[in-house]
Amino acid sequence: MPHALQNIESGMRKRWQFDHQDPNTQSMSLMDRLLHNRGLDDPQTASLFLNPKLSQLHDPVDIPNLDRAAKRIKQAIHDQQPIVIYGDYDVDGITASAILWHMLTLAGACVRTYTPHRIEEGYGLNNEAIETLCQANPLIISVDCGITAIEPAAIAKAQGVDLIITDHHEMDPDDLPDAYALVHPRLPGSTYPFGDLCGAGVAFKLAWQFAKVHCGSERLPNVYKDLMVQLVSLAALGTVADMVPLVDENRIITTFGLHGIKHTKMLGLNALIDASKLRDEKIDAMHVGFCLGPRLNAAGRMGHAKDAVRLLTEADRDQAIDIAQFLTRENEARRRTEREITQLATEQVTENGYDHPDSRMIVVAGEDWHPGVVGIVASRLVEAFSRPAIVMNIDGDEVHGSARSVEGINIHEALTHCKDHLLTFGGHAMAAGLRLRIDQLDAFRQTLCEFINERLAEEDLSPMVKIEATCSMAELSLDQVRQIERMAPFGQNNPTPVLCIRQVTIARPPMRMGQAGKHLRIPLQQGACQRTAVAFSMGDLADQLPAGAVVDIAFKPKTNTWQGRTSVDLMIEDIKISSS
Repeated sequence: MPHALQNIESGMRKRWQFDHQDPNTQSMSLMDRLLHNRGLDDPQTASLFLNPKLSQLHDPVDIPNLDRAAKRIKQAIHDQQPIVIYGDYDVDGITASAILWHMLTLAGACVRTYTPHRIEEGYGLNNEAIETLCQANPLIISVDCGITAIEPAAIAKAQGVDLIITDHHEMDPDDLPDAYALVHPRLPGSTYPFGDLCGAGVAFKLAWQFAKVHCGSERLPNVYKDLMVQLVSLAALGTVADMVPLVDENRIITTFGLHGIKHTKMLGLNALIDASKLRDEKIDAMHVGFCLGPRLNAAGRMGHAKDAVRLLTEADRDQAIDIAQFLTRENEARRRTEREITQLATEQVTENGYDHPDSRMIVVAGEDWHPGVVGIVASRLVEAFSRPAIVMNIDGDEVHGSARSVEGINIHEALTHCKDHLLTFGGHAMAAGLRLRIDQLDAFRQTLCEFINERLAEEDLSPMVKIEATCSMAELSLDQVRQIERMAPFGQNNPTPVLCIRQVTIARPPMRMGQAGKHLRIPLQQGACQRTAVAFSMGDLADQLPAGAVVDIAFKPKTNTWQGRTSVDLMIEDIKISSS
């Protein structure tokens, strides 16, 4: 074996895990094997998965207290009582606020939105804001926050103000806010069949139930029905951006929301699409994650999220264009800031040995680390070091920031274990926010690392490629790959399938492409079949992959249309010399 090829084989950092290798399925088509792997053996179940329908959405009335909340909103409109929608400052909260605003505005409500400042007020309902809002004697509706807001709820009640809390985050079932209505799909005693809605999904369900209550009929008038169709696109943005499982209702919402997003009548959403240069694209979950979502998030990260809320609610056409362009500039500023802090955080990781096998949790902090981007930086550290990460900003005698986790580690549970060191915390299994005194930082880091070290093995610290099925190159026909793409939208709990082809030959020397030859285009052949593989960020392997080398590849199949011709591309996840 040539020395260069030995280097590739011995230098691979990623582990390959083959899931669902059932020999009894090898006679099935590739598509049927993938459906089988995801528990979709039954033809009817598979058909419902591949052909989702809005009629499959569960009845919103089954979410605890949602009908009570809808009737209270109707009463507020009847009494001409002002309504305040209090939403979180991320994409989920922004789209949830917009969903309710559009529905209540159509119904004639006197409604406005309130979005806390990420840095000055922090996450969720805060006492000072609630006290100020209560002065107008409104009905207050929280979206995407509030399920842990014990004190703010008590303040509202003491002021005689009804508070409706709608949320989806983790809660303490023994210590819930005393509000007029707690609307949450996983509330204790809930019989709602799907507990993984995001904040925008819960708001969408409340808007739907309110429309039925307000109109006095299960069958909505056309104007309300048309609006509900428009609101699905907003709910899809929140669902994808919040990284909730893209199964069941979330799959339906995302499928239809993204399908109809370019046909939206909403001025702000159209302006956002144009500012993102997506008008000529088929918008999918990836575009939400990398183009639309970051622009909406940039408002709250770099300034005030109320700008993004205004874009999706009351802005006229010219205002919407201006705001969308402003958000694009803010997103560029966010990216520059993120790169700077990521470099500082990475240096802190390596200098302190947090990347060593016996340190399976990263906790870093620095002064003047922009609070709006520490969550993204934490995600970058997770990607780079394959372990949970917390990145925090030092602000006087306090430290506050964000946590991101890896599969198998519930970061909210981990923070609960360390709660004696924390002032506040909240979130869910994969992401959370926290605040603590700086004199508790070292003790917190030690307690948390001990907790994580007991639950992550050393081998878990190497990146893993999870391969769902092995196949031959002949199976990757254009029709078969198009069938696989029907499994989209891909995301949490419904990942893009990663496949493996063993013993495939490099037909010709790879060609470098992209800036500074960072990426590779690799011609591959197996028998009479030829396909092109694209390997991002693997340009340095070009000289180690000579023509004639026999390799195993892990990849994602993708259709690619260029100049009117559609072909199959293999998007390389990893490559190694074939052991056979």
